[in-house]
Amino acid sequence: MHELVSGLMQSLMPLTVGRRNLILNEVPRNLRVVGDESMLAYVLWTLMNSVIQSTQDKCIHIEAVKVDQHTMIRISGAGTYFYHSIAREYRQVQHVAQKLGGSISIQNAMDYGMNAAFFISNRLLIA
Repeated sequence: MHELVSGLMQSLMPLTVGRRNLILNEVPRNLRVVGDESMLAYVLWTLMNSVIQSTQDKCIHIEAVKVDQHTMIRISGAGTYFYHSIAREYRQVQHVAQKLGGSISIQNAMDYGMNAAFFISNRLLIA
C-alpha cells in the first residue's frame, strides 16, 4: 500500500507543487491489500486529487489507522473547497470502494480538520 500511495503521489506532483502543498506518505510499508490494485488506485487517486485541488499552502498527510474491523486510509488536510472538488465523482468512487469491500467517508474532525477516508475490511489486509 505504501508503494501504491507513493506512485500516486508522484503522478500528482505537478498539481501538488502548483498548489504549494506538501504530501507525507505515512502508510506503513508492510501494509498489503488483497484486491484489485487498479480499483484501489482509482479510489485513492480520486480522493488524493480532490484534496490537493481543494488545498493550497498545506501539509497533507496520508496514513493508515485501524478502526474496529477496518483500516482507514485517511487523507487529512483537505481545504475548504473539498466538497466541491469531490462532488462530481463521489458516487462513482463510492461504488468502486464498495466493490472492493470498503467505503469512503468525508469528515470534518476537530483534531484533524477536513479529511477524506477510505475504509477497507481488515480481512483484505496482509500486514
